[in-house]
Amino acid sequence: MHLTAGNFIRSIMKVLFGDYNGIQVFIAPITLLYWIDSKSLVSSATSLLSFRIHYLPLLSFLIIFAFVLYMLIKLKLLYSCSSDEYLELLIQLNVSVMALVLIGLIIYALSNFIAYFYGIKGTIKSGLYLLLKIYTCILILYHYMSNVVLTPFYQKQYSYKYALKSFLIWARKNRLTLLSYAIVVILMVFFAVRIYEIVLQYALIPFINIIGNQIGFSFQFQLYPFMALQDIFSNFLVLVGAFLVSNLCFYPIIQLLSFLLNYFLPFSHILRSNYAQNA
Repeated sequence: MHLTAGNFIRSIMKVLFGDYNGIQVFIAPITLLYWIDSKSLVSSATSLLSFRIHYLPLLSFLIIFAFVLYMLIKLKLLYSCSSDEYLELLIQLNVSVMALVLIGLIIYALSNFIAYFYGIKGTIKSGLYLLLKIYTCILILYHYMSNVVLTPFYQKQYSYKYALKSFLIWARKNRLTLLSYAIVVILMVFFAVRIYEIVLQYALIPFINIIGNQIGFSFQFQLYPFMALQDIFSNFLVLVGAFLVSNLCFYPIIQLLSFLLNYFLPFSHILRSNYAQNA
């Protein structure tokens, strides 16, 4: 019974956090905003940026904290590694997050310095947003790709370290093949996000709105104006809820495209073909 419950929880976690699920929010944030009532979003953003701007650092910290938890779960689902190897992955993740924060602070300080002494006002918000977008997308894609290329070795009962060493040996001899396959996978990910965005815009959200209007109930999440400290945590939980729902609805598209990729271009077949040629 305990094993069954554990497998059920792991299955739920895989649906919500497995593969590259979650990347759609960072590539196209509109896929998250579709799940939030537009009036409450405008009201919340206006109150935050106009009257409660000092709440922004705490909200930013909570969002970074949530992203770290999200990646911890994803790493656990993607890698078949020991506790020590998992700990090493966690350390690498936290180091990269700290580096991101430091780079963001440096960009913020330099921008204010240049604006104050030289009167040159840059687009700091756009720069920080672009930095966050690039970091999150690269991190998710890197770990997803690592899982894809290591899975054939896991199937041979290799440990994580031995699978990684075996893959690196193969990769040194087949750089062009690996690069071509990586480009195909990355294009598939961006195609999946675009498909999901179209489905949301023209099918799912209109359908949900029609049902909501018929029964007099809104299925979209409601944000609160930032009037007090507790509103930060309330809105943070709302964003987390919208993120999870977005992942849940994105999962079928991931599964469909992953099935097609594995059917027409499985990485294990590429490995066997190259081994046969080298032999």
